Amino acid sequence: MFELVLTIVVLLGVALAILLFERPRARRIERDLRDQAAERRGPGPEAEAGPDDPPDRH
Repeated sequence: MFELVLTIVVLLGVALAILLFERPRARRIERDLRDQAAERRGPGPEAEAGPDDPPDRH
């Protein structure tokens, strides 16, 4: 019975460690991919305006 409890505790610990360490890593990967895609597209008119600035309407 002790071995079963120990196994469950270890598995829960591994799952918790994965959740804690992989989420920030996944966010960094997503940010890097987004930055790379923006570099490939090049600066557009929306790149010059700030996030709160409305787009220019001529």
